[in-house]
Amino acid sequence: MIVGELTLQSESCGLRWINCQCFEIRLPNGRTIVTDPCYDYPENSKDPIGDLFRLKGFTTDDLEGCDYLILNHTHGDHMANMEEVIMKFRPTVICHSGVAAEIAQVCQDMELTSLYAVDYDGTYYFDGFKLETFHGTHKPQKFTWRQSMADGDVISGQEKLSRLHTLGGLFNMNFLITQENGFRIAFIGGLDDGMTERLRTLRPNIALRNKITNERDVEKVAGDWYGFMEKSQAQMVIPMHFEVWENMEPGFAQKTFSRANEMAEEKGLSCRMMSPERAQWYRIWMTVEKR
Repeated sequence: MIVGELTLQSESCGLRWINCQCFEIRLPNGRTIVTDPCYDYPENSKDPIGDLFRLKGFTTDDLEGCDYLILNHTHGDHMANMEEVIMKFRPTVICHSGVAAEIAQVCQDMELTSLYAVDYDGTYYFDGFKLETFHGTHKPQKFTWRQSMADGDVISGQEKLSRLHTLGGLFNMNFLITQENGFRIAFIGGLDDGMTERLRTLRPNIALRNKITNERDVEKVAGDWYGFMEKSQAQMVIPMHFEVWENMEPGFAQKTFSRANEMAEEKGLSCRMMSPERAQWYRIWMTVEKR
């Protein structure tokens, strides 16, 4: 699209961060990907921790589409609304093979062939994108299988999700989406686990990255984010799963991301961090401007 006589723009993709690790990504061919659906769910009196992850007011009806549902892992804050999304949109559900059968048992009215089980270090082709999968490691968890099954899914409070929730600590899948136009989106949750080394060769345009730490020291956390920006080889880093910061200390995240960008500018790094507003759509463009 030509704007005036000076600027040429080509749209790369559209996306929005909704909550936790839930993104809605619109590909150039019109297909839509949803990741890790968790936003609003009934209040859970069993454990108030669920309040830190909830996005009140956003429901599955507010999703604009879902042709593909991709699950990084199956903890409650990544799948609380999974069954709703599956039953509403009937998407292809892409998940690690270690949790596929459990998903089928939870969502018993879904078509079994809509499950697309994948494994680490695989390359898979879909309508509008290529998917490459990588091993991911969850942050350390101080409980056993027995304890996790006894507690169940404390985020959503759904008893039937207990086993899937427990498996969430075992199967964490990071991935790279390459669109037909060559635009690359990396999705990284949990610990680094060698992801920055992979990204050096993959060179994504955008890296969607789970918050690196739970600390709340602006300078320290901004430094951690700058370190990831430097190593990732991405043009832009979009943080995710920082809703806990927003709920506990509003404004902290924005201060931190702004400081990380200041560090990048001071050190001549071209990568920048974006501070997304939840549920707000953004259009990513490649722009040529006459100067």
